[in-house]
Amino acid sequence: MQVYGHRGAAGEAPENTIAGARHAIARGVRQVEIDLRLSADKQLVIVHDNTALRTAGVKRQITRMTAKQLSQLDARAFGTPWPRKAGCGIPTLKQFMRRCPEIRHYQLEVKSDETTDKPVLINKLGEQFPNRAATKNIVVTSFDYAFLEQLNQQLPHIPIGAISYKRPAFKVARDLGCDYFCIHESIATPAFVEKIQRSNMHLSIWTVNNPVAIKRFYKMGVDSVITDYPSMAIPLVKSLMR
Repeated sequence: MQVYGHRGAAGEAPENTIAGARHAIARGVRQVEIDLRLSADKQLVIVHDNTALRTAGVKRQITRMTAKQLSQLDARAFGTPWPRKAGCGIPTLKQFMRRCPEIRHYQLEVKSDETTDKPVLINKLGEQFPNRAATKNIVVTSFDYAFLEQLNQQLPHIPIGAISYKRPAFKVARDLGCDYFCIHESIATPAFVEKIQRSNMHLSIWTVNNPVAIKRFYKMGVDSVITDYPSMAIPLVKSLMR
């Protein structure tokens, strides 16, 4: 069972930052789940919310700040206290991937709302991942199934994954031809997990922060869990695999 660091290691370090990712990597993380939005200058940037208020204390929409402005913010306003500002800006996806060569796979969750320019976002994904070889270590995931459908139509070489809190989304994911199906742990019953396992989709469960739940999902044969606490989860999973 693989362990994905949620937003890097959101329970241990500043989320969706290079500093947080380097912390996660030092503790054994080789797969991460991070969030994507567009900056004002149409760059793919890594941030969960549509404003910088929660993480950086700045009440401005992400779409109204350039990638350079976002990189100069201090995204330590939320979560576990962190001693150093270095690497705590909001990075571009290119910067993040360049600074984290140890990462073997990314779940890139596209955040979609009324501020999202979906056609531009799809074009930017196509520029960064122009062919199948460039996508070997990524999957683009989202709650926005219309976006995933459009992405798949325009760029069928990019792997996609549906995210959901609800079991009926399994049919949607299957109909879209998703490579990944990412479900909340609250709906991950043995029967539903077994149903998903009969498909060809990778099953990933979020956000799994309880050691007992990690052990349960390991016994079910789940493909991966996404956790805020990889320092706990990685050694636990390694011990289960012995």
